[in-house]
Amino acid sequence: MSKKTSTQVKYLTVSAMLCALGVVILGLGAVIEVLDLSVCALASMLVVFIYLEIGSYYPWLVWICTSLATALIFPGTAIWVEYLFVFGIYPLIKAYIERLPKWSWIIVKLVYINAVIWGMFLVCEKLLGIPFFDEGSEILMIITYVLMNVAFVMYDICIVVLVRFYQIKLRPRFKKFLK
Repeated sequence: MSKKTSTQVKYLTVSAMLCALGVVILGLGAVIEVLDLSVCALASMLVVFIYLEIGSYYPWLVWICTSLATALIFPGTAIWVEYLFVFGIYPLIKAYIERLPKWSWIIVKLVYINAVIWGMFLVCEKLLGIPFFDEGSEILMIITYVLMNVAFVMYDICIVVLVRFYQIKLRPRFKKFLK
């Protein structure tokens, strides 16, 4: 087996293992519905890991395979929709958005998340019949919407902090397994 083929097999194996781990993590959120956003954010860190260590198309494969496997195993929950449209793909899109000039990427991120929130609402409510907002007053929906934006900003900051922590503390330990 050539060196290139051996490396590709290693990358594919690591990607497949992280897909499986992502499905298990998302499954925890599907079973314990209070944890859905937390486990989606945790599972997205697996995409960040693949992006940092392997790159190429592997992070995209991890994101889509984890999303589709979770949708097949837990079809009645909205967790796979949250992961597919927000948490799983955001670290990949974030890398491209942050190449824009300094202040423009902040606006692009906020426009993106608000478009995604409304897109998820439409997909869940209209196409899948899964309630996105609990039934109740309009003020509760507005508060939820604002809190989703605040949570997104905090998630974005957490990605930056965790990537720095990984690169400084953990990367030297993982490097010997991937190269």
